[in-house]
Amino acid sequence: MVKEVKKRMSKEDKIHWDELYEYVRTRVMKYDKNQSLSTAMVLRLKGLLYNKFMENLNIEDTANYSYQVVLNTFKFCMPDIQRGLTSNSFRDENHKFNYVIKIVESNLNTVYMRMKNAEKAKEKTETIEMNVVTHSGAEYQTKTKETSKRLNDLW
Repeated sequence: MVKEVKKRMSKEDKIHWDELYEYVRTRVMKYDKNQSLSTAMVLRLKGLLYNKFMENLNIEDTANYSYQVVLNTFKFCMPDIQRGLTSNSFRDENHKFNYVIKIVESNLNTVYMRMKNAEKAKEKTETIEMNVVTHSGAEYQTKTKETSKRLNDLW
């Protein structure tokens, strides 16, 4: 069986990856400009895209999330992450990072579905025909004398 080789990152993917990496490095792990994420941490981050423990070409992908979905999931989970990091003690940085990844993993589908629904709603609002939406009220019509004569006959 021949393994399909993954293509290189596009410029857009590289931009989104850098944004995700910087968010995790500075906001989640609280690293300064002199620190970087370890190779294991990077592989764990990339593994989130394909629902794997870590990025590995020998393991079949079971999902295909974008970098934006993963980044938004980190942002969505930040209150839980911060609460967990302050209330727990960790052996080392990898233990701390694995704890964070577990929180994010459990919310990936939730954020994915929210982003998908938001995109559908946006498309729907862009395609609404305005002439259907606009409402023109009924015009006022004066009573004719014939109507009045008919009413008079009733009395």
